[in-house]
Amino acid sequence: MSSPKHDIAIIGAGPGGSSAAYFLAKQGFNVLLLDKAEFPRHKTCGDGLTPRALDILSEMGLLEDVHREGFRIDGIHLFAPRQQHLHMSIPQKENLPNYLLTIPRFKLDQIIFERAIQAGAAFQGKTNIHNIEKTTQGIFISGKHNQQNIEFEARMGIIATGANLKLLKNTKILTKQPPMIMAARQYLDGVSGLSRNVAAYFDGIPLPGYGWVFPISDTIANIGVGYWPHGIARHWKPKNAHQVFNHFVAQETVREMLKNAVALEPVKGFPIRMDFPTAPTFGQGCLLVGEAAGLVNPLTGEGIDFALESGRLAAEHIQGMFERGGFLSEDFVSYNAFLRRHFQRLFVMLARIRKLYINPLLISRFIESAQNIPDLQLMLANIILGHEDAAAGVSPKTIRQVLLGK
Repeated sequence: MSSPKHDIAIIGAGPGGSSAAYFLAKQGFNVLLLDKAEFPRHKTCGDGLTPRALDILSEMGLLEDVHREGFRIDGIHLFAPRQQHLHMSIPQKENLPNYLLTIPRFKLDQIIFERAIQAGAAFQGKTNIHNIEKTTQGIFISGKHNQQNIEFEARMGIIATGANLKLLKNTKILTKQPPMIMAARQYLDGVSGLSRNVAAYFDGIPLPGYGWVFPISDTIANIGVGYWPHGIARHWKPKNAHQVFNHFVAQETVREMLKNAVALEPVKGFPIRMDFPTAPTFGQGCLLVGEAAGLVNPLTGEGIDFALESGRLAAEHIQGMFERGGFLSEDFVSYNAFLRRHFQRLFVMLARIRKLYINPLLISRFIESAQNIPDLQLMLANIILGHEDAAAGVSPKTIRQVLLGK
């Protein structure tokens, strides 16, 4: 077998793969970025960018670009089943922006992708990778491009294939089906009552889960639903996210907003992985980033910020591997430890918050208490945005505030 032709091959050119490609190419590495699609391409998502995501995009020199294409969001509305309503401003946290942006993934992914190419990464689209094998010289990648068999060699790889599990299962990196959030969304124009706020509704939705209205302009919104069909509740929860979506938009409040709206596309369903605490993060000479490693917020279902962050972290770790001149199993194990230090506690605590509060017994009580306790409200906003140690959300003090309302 000939010597590897690339330093790093990255499978998947979404935010995680493209951010890793950018940070690696910027350091002078020979990077090959592969994707099953050509760009630009559509991607089904909630389209929200948190301050954490904006911080990484700023580091990549892209903040002006996403501002030009995005829609600024200054607050979060939460609607409980018993009509309680909570409005939270986006809190200022150190040097992070005190706002969100919404931007369709069609535009966002193209912006990040182009930045990676500008930094020097090579790209090949319409490429379906079927298998990756670790070799004595690195990795051997095989698949199809335009129905023709293709092969690549590299010193190592990054897998950034999102919720698509086929490659992870083919390579035996993933040996069992992970839990998935079921979601569906649709773009509609002519939506009334939109503001500079995103809204989450816990009424008319299987809990844990929520419906959302995310404005992407003054009249257009990304409207969708996401719910967790796991545990014993899976036996009676809907199996089809389209069914949940149809029920959500039929709710009186949402129906009124949409009475003059026009759908810009059909409803699109999509699964979301959120199993990082138990997910594999490496295998077959590759590191995993973003949703391929289960890095989706288990409270909100948001994953763009973690994709961008893990892409940068993977690039940082790979740079160290090349500087040491070794690609030992310990280098891959240490990447897993590296990610765990950054995200494990956060993800475990966010999952506990979801289980404790996002249920028919406590969700209304939680929102009602947050209305009356400013510190609780601020803590909730910071946890949602990843600004604060999520353990505070399940502390005895917080539980007491929620239950007693004071």
